[in-house]
Amino acid sequence: MKIFKHIIIVSIFTALYSSGFSQRLNSYWMQHLPQSTYLNPAKQTGCKIFIDIPVLPNFDINLNHSGFNINDAIKPRPYMPDSFMIDLDGIETALKTGNDINLETEFSILNIGVTLKNDMNISFGINYKMSEYFQYPKALIELRRGNYRPNGTPLSFAFKQNFDFYREIYVGISKKINPELSVGAKLKYLSGYANIKASKMSVDWYTNTADDGMYEWTFNSDFNIKAASIIPWNFTDSAGQINGVEVDTTLISNPTSDLSSFIFPKNTGLGVDLGIEYNLADRLLLSASLIDFGFISWKTSPTVMTQQATFKFSGLDIAKYIGNLNDTTGANASLGDKIKNDIIDTLTNVFNPDIAKTSYKTSLNSKIYLGADLKITNWLDAGFLYRGIFFNKNLLSSYTFSANTNFFKAWSYSVSYSIMNASANNIGMGLAYKIGPWQMYLITDNIAVPFWTVNGSAFADNMLKNTKSVNFSFGFNFLICGNKYDIGLME
Repeated sequence: MKIFKHIIIVSIFTALYSSGFSQRLNSYWMQHLPQSTYLNPAKQTGCKIFIDIPVLPNFDINLNHSGFNINDAIKPRPYMPDSFMIDLDGIETALKTGNDINLETEFSILNIGVTLKNDMNISFGINYKMSEYFQYPKALIELRRGNYRPNGTPLSFAFKQNFDFYREIYVGISKKINPELSVGAKLKYLSGYANIKASKMSVDWYTNTADDGMYEWTFNSDFNIKAASIIPWNFTDSAGQINGVEVDTTLISNPTSDLSSFIFPKNTGLGVDLGIEYNLADRLLLSASLIDFGFISWKTSPTVMTQQATFKFSGLDIAKYIGNLNDTTGANASLGDKIKNDIIDTLTNVFNPDIAKTSYKTSLNSKIYLGADLKITNWLDAGFLYRGIFFNKNLLSSYTFSANTNFFKAWSYSVSYSIMNASANNIGMGLAYKIGPWQMYLITDNIAVPFWTVNGSAFADNMLKNTKSVNFSFGFNFLICGNKYDIGLME
């Protein structure tokens, strides 16, 4: 009968998480969940052996947008409630100077943890990680009002881009120095598969405001783009001119021809995770960690593209084209074709970037976590967590408040509220339940998508339209833990 009660509760919570996309913020303070050690290697779950199930790999997906949401972009037409329109004013109001679109995903191959008798835990793991951080400017929508600015300031189209796909193989150790203090670290060997990093990718558009030069435009460009991949590519033709991105499909059509490049990429690097936890007065646990601090050296098909150029446009002298249409563009060429070809030739010469086939290094998108957890009863605690991600010299911050409880021994449940991506309506939930040695966990930092999926109410619809984050974590673990669990609420 007790097992039947457990299965009913499991089914209810599984239905709640039937869809969605995680930063794992909610998992940080969940007890008995080995994945919490990924955010702080000093943590210990109390289990003697932990293995995530390779047959059903654990995964983590997180998608965020700091700019506008659905409610900002789409509005009902006046007097036509069943018809909608794109609200450009609402989008512009919601945008900042720089707006981020971030995608992170992690695919676990194998993670193992073993606790020794002297309160020491050793771990080993293999994971694949992919991250995409893209920033676009508000100037894209401001252009709808034209390029002229009375104060002489430019329209600044500044973009930032950082894409990474790599594998990590790590060994870790955590140790309880005494009942109050725990420390931990992981050393990672990194193998890079692909990278595109644009630390500078901007064009400033000035319009001359002087009376004698009202129609003169000046464009200043500044580019620094680096790219590498285990699949060879080429940005230039045989004459060294820009001719699009040409990809060598040999490895795609016949991957066994160079299988070693997939298993052992030459783009290698090192990383480290560091963590510490201190228990103050048996009730307050303070925690801090630095995750993914390291670098990758990119040596396979590396390309570094740089450019700094200025182009001034003062109008066209139509007179030089009239009566001379067939000189350079061929017989029967139109005036429009002649002007277009001349402009393209000029732009190609001015904005011709320098391309070098040289290796380079990139740093990982390091993360810091600072937290505090207050133990209220044996089965209930309240937590706070700060998370910061370093991206192209920017710090992206989030703040999470959570209530965490144990329904049964080894069953953890968490409810959270997060402020992230310029949004303060992120309600999250997490569940980790265990039957025998098998543990399953389901976590989301924003319930908007799963709640809207199972509940079509106006409240659910409004929650979805105002969200800027979609995330989900899911996985299975095999645990051997003994009898070291805290007392649960229903035990």
